[in-house]
Amino acid sequence: MSMQPRLTEGQPEMTPGSIFPYVMPTPAMLPDDTTGWTLDPSRAALVVLNLQRRFVRVLDQEGAPVPQLLANASRLVSAAHTAGVPVIHSVPAGERGPARYVRQSGPPADRDGDAFAEQVEPRTGDAVLTARKHSAFARTRLGGRLRDLKRDQVVIAGLFARVGVLMTAADAWVQDLEPFVVADAVADASAGSHEFALEWIADTCGAVTSTDDVVTVFDPAVPAAEAV
Repeated sequence: MSMQPRLTEGQPEMTPGSIFPYVMPTPAMLPDDTTGWTLDPSRAALVVLNLQRRFVRVLDQEGAPVPQLLANASRLVSAAHTAGVPVIHSVPAGERGPARYVRQSGPPADRDGDAFAEQVEPRTGDAVLTARKHSAFARTRLGGRLRDLKRDQVVIAGLFARVGVLMTAADAWVQDLEPFVVADAVADASAGSHEFALEWIADTCGAVTSTDDVVTVFDPAVPAAEAV
């Protein structure tokens, strides 16, 4: 699986400091599923990580596929609401660790930076949790909330693939939950980081799927047999 763009004839070579946008992975590019899990709307919750404007701005500067990220995350949120799937947003409590782009974003200079991207603003009934580390489970009530809701599957979207997404998926698996990471609804500062996260998750702790597949499963008109 490679999401790096290819140079065409006449295109200048990449130099240090150049920013080339990468593309979201297609279904054909996803790592093989080894979990055997079936996504079920009655068991699932959607967890949306760190889609605040200050982080989105950093990724936009890095050339990440931000419009596709936000469009796909918005589709997931809408489909979850239609299907009665709980939506839980996770935001950071200040700066959290050594990730370069987290440091680069810095603390929000104003309320606008701390606000959610408009495509995924929490709706009535959504939960917003503040995590103290990269994982959405870190010193939050996420685990307890999922147990209260009788949900043992988590569909994960948002930022950053190699940090928050990866660690949240690993924590979910450690807690005997089934994490489904939506490959084209997460992003990172580079194609390599994005690709690394998907491969690592598929190899160790979760299922990697696509926005189209999750939306199809969440649509109540689609039979459960057609699940991911």
